[in-house]
Parts: sequence; C-alpha cells; structure tokens
Amino acid sequence: MIGDSRSGRIVIVSHCLLNVHSLEDGLAMYRGVEEEVVKLLINKGVGIFQIPCPEMSIMGIFRLPMPREAYEHPKIKERYRELAGNIVRHIKWFKKKGYEIIAVLGAEGSPTCGVSLVGRWKDPKKKGRFPDDVEFVKGMGIFMEELKKLLDAEGISPEWIGIPGKSIRSIDPDAFEKVLKKLNEIL
Repeated sequence: MIGDSRSGRIVIVSHCLLNVHSLEDGLAMYRGVEEEVVKLLINKGVGIFQIPCPEMSIMGIFRLPMPREAYEHPKIKERYRELAGNIVRHIKWFKKKGYEIIAVLGAEGSPTCGVSLVGRWKDPKKKGRFPDDVEFVKGMGIFMEELKKLLDAEGISPEWIGIPGKSIRSIDPDAFEKVLKKLNEIL
C-alpha cells in the first residue's frame, strides 16, 4: 500500500484513555494512560487517532463529574457536532488513502464518550452529587452519538467499544477484562 511498515489499521480513541489528566478529579486509575489498552494497541500495530476531550472543550479542566443530562443542551450538541465533523474529515482522509478504521474506543459511563452506558441522575428533580446520586444506564454519550451519526453517513462502520473506567469497574469488576478480551479479538 505505502511501501513502508504501516499496518494501515487505525483505532479512534477517547482522549482520557491516552491522557488520564483530562479526567475529573477522583476518576483516574492510572498515572498517565490506560496502560493495558495502550499496550494492546501498540502490540497489535494499530495507529491511534485521539479524540480531543469533548467535556474539556465545554466545561474546562476543573469540571465536576456529571451525568449525561448536564450535556443535553442544543448548543452543546451543536458544538459536539462540529468537533465530530472535524474528526470525520480526518478519518475520511485516512479512508481515502486505503486505511481501515477498526474501532472507536469510548470511555464507558461518560456522559459524552460512553458507548453503551451513561450516567443519569437517580432522581432528576433532586439531582445531587456524583457518584452517590447517579446510576449507569444503557445509552450512548452525547458526543459519541454525534460522531456515530456522521461516520454512519459516510459509510464508515467501525466497532464501537466502551472501555470501563473507575465508576463502571466499581459496580462490575469483570467488565474491564471482558472488554479487553473483545478488543484483542477484533484487533
């Protein structure tokens, strides 16, 4: 394809998996990167496309952990659509060059980057504080929904995998190993 050592295979990765410093205080489980995930990607020889952190782009670095409802606003969705559009523009270039987009790795449970689980207030009227007053339910994060819509519109259909973070692992200790096994199989 290129005449060099490139695998031609790329994974799109949520920012916090490659830089835990973007997480809200109290949520990091690693010193710098999600080590097992990154080691697997390196060992499988895939390229890594890092998504800019959608939450930091809206709420900054000093934000508190919040459920999905905190990001369900038309202006936020519009901003996330723009961010997703920029990412898809780059991904289309990779596709045009013949590269395979294997997967999108999201931060499971995230209000913006969750793939199949997001947090919501247990009592939407009372709200409360994270994590005591939040439950995790099936659903996709606000940003990932926008990214998926745009990728689907371009006919780009990677696997969607949510990497469980600290909150999800606390309620399902086996979740991370199951997801890592699935990721290993598709890579």
